[in-house]
Amino acid sequence: MQSGKDVIRREMRARRKAVSPAGRAEASAVICAKLARRGDIGDVADPLAIGSPVAVYLASPDEIDLRAYIERMLRLGCKVVAPRWNGETYELAVLKGLDSRHLRRGPMGVMEPVDAEIVAAKEVYGWIVPGLAFTRDGRRLGYGGGWYDRLLADAPKDAVKLGVAHSFQIVEDLPAEPHDIALTAVIDDSP
Repeated sequence: MQSGKDVIRREMRARRKAVSPAGRAEASAVICAKLARRGDIGDVADPLAIGSPVAVYLASPDEIDLRAYIERMLRLGCKVVAPRWNGETYELAVLKGLDSRHLRRGPMGVMEPVDAEIVAAKEVYGWIVPGLAFTRDGRRLGYGGGWYDRLLADAPKDAVKLGVAHSFQIVEDLPAEPHDIALTAVIDDSP
């Protein structure tokens, strides 16, 4: 028998897969613009935020693509980190660029930083995380591996943790477990 989480995961994967490449690009542009307007994450106007890394993810083909936001942050001189598999778990590695010199395909098929400095999650005060479903109050349903919950468990308590999603990924309720980490907010592609 499938759990409620499994049913939601299957439904959301199917709905994301049904989004056209043009629809995904449009949603990604809207979300990247919203992220760029926020003053609470990676804000280079805030001298305290300049030295604090911003954790992002590198999108799989069906996820919201943060490339435009990441490129902006790198141009502004922000330290950007992304998950990288170390053979046992995911760690956060500094992202130097988005071209083939700086990225490799990881075991889950997602691009990851190559040979980069590792940053502890406790040093990251700004997070942008993917997921399959979210609630407005910050609950997140991931892919089932618990990788982001483990990383976020080590983040500072006052870190800003943002989920990004298509508006259809925002649901009224999600099953929750004690180890689930609540997000600060969810940014969607609504106008």
